[in-house]
Amino acid sequence: MSTLSTNLYGSSINKGMGGLLSGLDTDDLVNQMTAGTRNKINRQYQAKQKLLYKQEAYRDISSKLTTFNNKYFSYSSGSKTNILSPKFFESYTYSSSSDYVNVTGNAAEISNFKINSITSVAKAATYTTTNTVSSQSFSTDAIPGYIPSLAGDTMTIEVEGKRYDFKIGSDFKYTGEELNTRLNDIVAELNKQIDSMKDADGNNLSESLQYSTVNGEIVFEKGEAKLIAASNDILKAFNIDNITEDTKASSNGQVLNSNLIKTAEDVFLDSSITFDYNGVRKTIALSEMSDGKFDAEGLADFLNTKLTEVYGAGNVNAELDDYGTSIIFYSSGSTNVFSVSNLSSDLSILTGIKSGDSNRLNVSKSIGDIYGEETELSISINGKLIDGINKDMSISEVLKKINKDSDVDITYSKTTDKFVIVSKDTGKASKIEITGALADNLFGGSIGSDIEITGEDTIMNVTVHGQDIDIARSSANFSIDGINIELNKNAILPPEETPITFDVINNTEEVIDRVKQFINDYNEIIDLLSTKTKEKPRRDYPPLTPEQQDEMEEKEIENWLKEAKKGVLFGDNNITTLLNKLRASMTGMTSVSDLALSNVGIAAASMDTSGKLVFNEDKFREKLIETPDEIASLFSGIADEADEYAKSGIANQILDILRDNIGAFGTSGKLIEEAGSDSGRSSDQNNISLKIKDYDEKMTELKKSLEKERQRYWNQFSALEQSLNKLNAQSSWLMDMMGGY
Repeated sequence: MSTLSTNLYGSSINKGMGGLLSGLDTDDLVNQMTAGTRNKINRQYQAKQKLLYKQEAYRDISSKLTTFNNKYFSYSSGSKTNILSPKFFESYTYSSSSDYVNVTGNAAEISNFKINSITSVAKAATYTTTNTVSSQSFSTDAIPGYIPSLAGDTMTIEVEGKRYDFKIGSDFKYTGEELNTRLNDIVAELNKQIDSMKDADGNNLSESLQYSTVNGEIVFEKGEAKLIAASNDILKAFNIDNITEDTKASSNGQVLNSNLIKTAEDVFLDSSITFDYNGVRKTIALSEMSDGKFDAEGLADFLNTKLTEVYGAGNVNAELDDYGTSIIFYSSGSTNVFSVSNLSSDLSILTGIKSGDSNRLNVSKSIGDIYGEETELSISINGKLIDGINKDMSISEVLKKINKDSDVDITYSKTTDKFVIVSKDTGKASKIEITGALADNLFGGSIGSDIEITGEDTIMNVTVHGQDIDIARSSANFSIDGINIELNKNAILPPEETPITFDVINNTEEVIDRVKQFINDYNEIIDLLSTKTKEKPRRDYPPLTPEQQDEMEEKEIENWLKEAKKGVLFGDNNITTLLNKLRASMTGMTSVSDLALSNVGIAAASMDTSGKLVFNEDKFREKLIETPDEIASLFSGIADEADEYAKSGIANQILDILRDNIGAFGTSGKLIEEAGSDSGRSSDQNNISLKIKDYDEKMTELKKSLEKERQRYWNQFSALEQSLNKLNAQSSWLMDMMGGY
């Protein structure tokens, strides 16, 4: 039996006594008698294979769409290859004598344009807070001698066929040290969670299930439940060695007080902590602690030694607080960022340190946690009050809201430990003025009250139509008489320097080549989709079963597989819809141009019904020279969002279709949801993979049934052989007896 057959049906090794006496071919007989179950497995296997063929075909299409998307709709590949970029259709390019100035627009105007001087380039109003935001340190809580062993642990129980998940909070504490007190605390926590659960009929679970304590045991006061899964700590606390089908979700006998806690020593010796110092991560195993001091002082001494080893002397410090119960972490220098990137859960519960704790402002923490529950939340930006801020919002959420609802952008710099505030507008009229109680907490006081924080205008002198004129603009990007000017922030040109001039270069043929390649690539996709949806399945070529493959040569299997895969997408709704939408986008009118593709030399081929297009270079060249901007609008124009019937340019319509089917990066959308991609999370999290999993589970159950059948039949044949063996023995005995007379 081949590996494939063995994997599907299980091994065919004899399970008992063969037909030595009976002369029967037991293995062949067992195979015949179990043929029905094997056929069931085959049917499941073939159905699964069809899904795999379909998934492969989907992924092939998704891959081609992703390649097309990355080539024509991604700026990472360059603006000239992105069909939505103005540069894609630029029939002229312009060479500037300055690396800091670019121009586009009317070629005739640009060839007679020069910049004589640039006094300043428009800037936004910008402000960096004066003082550092945080204390530049973080600390543990007071480190106790032990923690509840159940803190942060989980278990799953089953009541009348329905399962319920329990999670003991990481902040769970005992109210005393006596066994009964601790058991009562555990029972109270479990019953609290039961109170929030519903049974299968929608009633409160607490009506039928309650925990209690009796004689040092955790028992059911009401109802009963099975234990399905639990952490090792819960099993140990409940005196349960392992979980079986009959294990109750209560303690197995009297609970030991020692099993309900983990000492600081237990936690330290079974934990590790990973630090991050300026991007360099180092993991320290606390199992190396060997001086017997398993408390705050012992941990501080140990960590100081290890931090010196991994980061150098004096760079990072772990220091006891004045009470000797907590540890304060800080780094030298005002620009060094030190944080905890990961640590064992028990160590986090014992010390109070969490992943992400840092010597910088933790922007994930809430306003209330950082500045107190009673802090005032008023803040105004340039005279506008920002509403909707509450104490439960994190600093990150507050900044996001401010940036959305105001005319400034605020960011926090971990390196400098300061806020940077930049006006969204540029020019002299842009300003920054922030007031309110929240501004006092975040920035150390109001901003703009003592000094005026404003931006700067672009000031320059240019020659237009032979005349020298002075220009003042609030932006670094603006237009003059059909000339679009882009200035880099470093584009300062003193009057005595050589003027900036521009050369005009004709690249009409490059545009034609780019559009021609776009149409060719589009046609390949249309041809693939059209072929796949029209190709009828070969009913006479079903997927081969493992037994069939065992009897065929490799080339025969390969040829059969090629035929079996045909037609898997015949009439497929998703692919047909995709094909129709692509065709419609390339043949209809838009709301952003009076042109259609047929007006610029792009139309369906004569007698062709697939949707592929033919590119007439001469007609396109003529239109490109005549109306380049109109052609650009036809492809990349954006329709008015307020008009639900308006249609954007052809390329934008195609982009919407791609996003709907494969997302922005080939990781989402209808096709990905249906069949996934070859890598990433969607590879096994998609509709087809879920169906395949169902078939795998059914085949697993059938394989178990097949194994039981085989064993049963082998047992019967073995019994037959044993009976024959006894008869032969009796016959021999009788013969011997008769021969003795």
